[in-house]
Amino acid sequence: MSRFSKALIVLLLLLGAGYYWLLVDDGPASAPIRTIDIAQVRKAAVALPGDRPIALEYAVIATRRVPGALLAAGTGLRQITTGVMAWRIATPRGGIVVDSGLSPADAKRMGYTLYDKRAEALVGRWMDDAELIMFTHEHIDHVGGFLDRPHFENVAAKAVLSAGIVQGMTALWRENAQSLPTPRTLAPIEPIAPGVVLIQTPGHTPASQMIYVQLQNGREYLFAGDTASLANNVILKRPRARLLTDWVVKEDRVATLGWIEGLNALRSKNEKIVIIPSHDPEWIAATAQRDGFTAASTQPGP
Repeated sequence: MSRFSKALIVLLLLLGAGYYWLLVDDGPASAPIRTIDIAQVRKAAVALPGDRPIALEYAVIATRRVPGALLAAGTGLRQITTGVMAWRIATPRGGIVVDSGLSPADAKRMGYTLYDKRAEALVGRWMDDAELIMFTHEHIDHVGGFLDRPHFENVAAKAVLSAGIVQGMTALWRENAQSLPTPRTLAPIEPIAPGVVLIQTPGHTPASQMIYVQLQNGREYLFAGDTASLANNVILKRPRARLLTDWVVKEDRVATLGWIEGLNALRSKNEKIVIIPSHDPEWIAATAQRDGFTAASTQPGP
């Protein structure tokens, strides 16, 4: 065998090992499971007096195509659609917004190729009219629309913010971050409104949290944030690729894997709880009718 052939084999082995490590490996396998005490969450959901929410609706603000393995390691290089989404929990008191999207400029910087300005405007109106605004974590694609909102003083006081989320928002160097309200001290499982509970789940970021919602009709939902960017993160127990979690958006991979294991176990034992991924618009659209939420109309109101 020639030296060239040997060198080529070594190079191919190195490339293969790198591909496996960065885009296929779903470890470490030793990550301990992190369970969500659903009994305690349900108890918290009825701890505050008042009527529970009545419906969920969502808006897709920006989308792009990426290799599936980036967001679910080991699922191959087939292109999938990922998107920035915001949600409105309809309540008798005006609604609760979950995540706020981002500006056109930030979307462009992040590589999003399609941007829906009507959806951005709709989410802005949601925040203006909301009783509360909540976030799954503090990354710009989840909080940018809030921080960049004109007349920020009209929406700032509605935000439910932990110290960690405030710290993360401040690090984004937005002028409005100087006017954020005082953060709240939150328990690991904290009732926020009738039927709405915050669950502290650090991993993707130190301040990551999930949001449980129980509607008046008994339907149950869990916003997973970027712990589960795609439904396949939970269904297949596949985290995001190391190329993202170790190099681009660093996270506590062991903790995130533990929460993914916990979500998978929760899904297996409680089939009626809908776990909502943060960046999976195709899955959301395909399951919306079955799971009882709707795509919001982006047409302006009267």
